[in-house]
Amino acid sequence: LKMKRFMFFLVTATLCISFGACASGTSKARQALEQYIEALKKSDFQTLYELNSVTQRKVALIYRGAEADRENNLKNNFEEYKTLFNSIQGNEVSHAVWAEKFLFPSDSSYSIISISVEKDTESKTATFRKRMIARAEVKVSYPNRDTAPTYGEKQIKEATYVGILISGEDVVRGIQSKNIVSDWLFKNINIKEDGITYWPAS
Repeated sequence: LKMKRFMFFLVTATLCISFGACASGTSKARQALEQYIEALKKSDFQTLYELNSVTQRKVALIYRGAEADRENNLKNNFEEYKTLFNSIQGNEVSHAVWAEKFLFPSDSSYSIISISVEKDTESKTATFRKRMIARAEVKVSYPNRDTAPTYGEKQIKEATYVGILISGEDVVRGIQSKNIVSDWLFKNINIKEDGITYWPAS
């Protein structure tokens, strides 16, 4: 009987710890995503740079390089990505780097309708690493058709997107980095085909 009680306690404690960790991860992932979206709405590149997995992967690699060149390389890295961010034109939904800036114009409104932390089954990281991702569904409304993004040559009035964030510790596959400022980093965001409402043709 004592053994059964002990096993019950052990299982319950494990579940509580796991649930707590997931809840904490979900909360931090939501916070990072909200920060990223708000930065997109304000064109706050500094925040976007710090929360983007592509830019921070390069930062992590720079920190693994020669210390003498670090400061100059970090500065150049920031300026290169800022130039790229500013050069992206148009308003089409796409997979291009920084194309997410067209999804959240300043007059748009959004809500994160769900978010979960799960194991990344598509990762090529060695099997001994438990690479985790956060998957979020974000509903966005565009009250002004002039600033709304286009998809399939149609202007979107409302859409649902699926955003993916990765752990800051896994920004470089298989290599942990202590130079990342956030627990979660934005990876990408894709539109859900069945979650689109278009503005009527003019």
